Amino acid sequence: MSHPILTITTDFGSDGPYVAAMKGVILSAVPGAQLVDVSHSIAPQNILEGAFIISDLVDMFPPGTVHLGVVDPGVGTARRLIAVSVAEQWFVVPDNGLITGVTRKRPPSGIWEIANPAIRRSTVSATFHGRDILAPAAAHVLKGGDPAVLGPVRTKFVTLQNLQWKRDELGGAGEVIFRDTFGNLITNIPAEAVVSDPPESLTFDIGGVRIDGLVRTYAERPTGTLVALVGSTGWLEIAVTNGDAARQLSVGPGTTVWLRRAQ
Repeated sequence: MSHPILTITTDFGSDGPYVAAMKGVILSAVPGAQLVDVSHSIAPQNILEGAFIISDLVDMFPPGTVHLGVVDPGVGTARRLIAVSVAEQWFVVPDNGLITGVTRKRPPSGIWEIANPAIRRSTVSATFHGRDILAPAAAHVLKGGDPAVLGPVRTKFVTLQNLQWKRDELGGAGEVIFRDTFGNLITNIPAEAVVSDPPESLTFDIGGVRIDGLVRTYAERPTGTLVALVGSTGWLEIAVTNGDAARQLSVGPGTTVWLRRAQ
């Protein structure tokens, strides 16, 4: 018998009791659940980075998987909490733009506001809706519960405009969304923006430095060389062969990346 899968993505960090508390709530309701930690290292309150991290989870997990995302700087305010059905999977998140990347190419098949007081812990903290409201809601859909029990159907959700790069007649401008463990700078420029061009016809400008051409692998250029390539998640990355691009360029999330095509 297979066990239902639930992933968890937060900005809680690896220390402290917060992630474990949410897992305890879920396992109390669904004892056989398989819990997968995606990341708890999202920069605090960085909704854009969280949206980017969860954007490709649908492609990695089987139908029926539930994805719980908690990057929630508006916790305790009037912002909504939602459960979104996408490609036979579920995303249980604050309605603050965290779902933007997931629905970039996949329209949701249903959106429900999480508003039913019966689907929450008996005591709700104003500062920990991840544990007290979102985790019980995630457990509800993980068990196959009727989403209508969660609350009213909605047709809209908040989206983040800066997850989209800006095109122009010369190419366009994107930005670094996050730095990974290796110091690679992952941008919001999608693969389809560059893969149809001859690699040598492209240039990239970041932090006052120009990078000529697009490479296929990190090791295609000599050690210490700045390179641009499409990473495994399908987004343009700026990297250093056997090095740390973020450190070498002294840049990070929010830095503009200019894409230019030979005219």
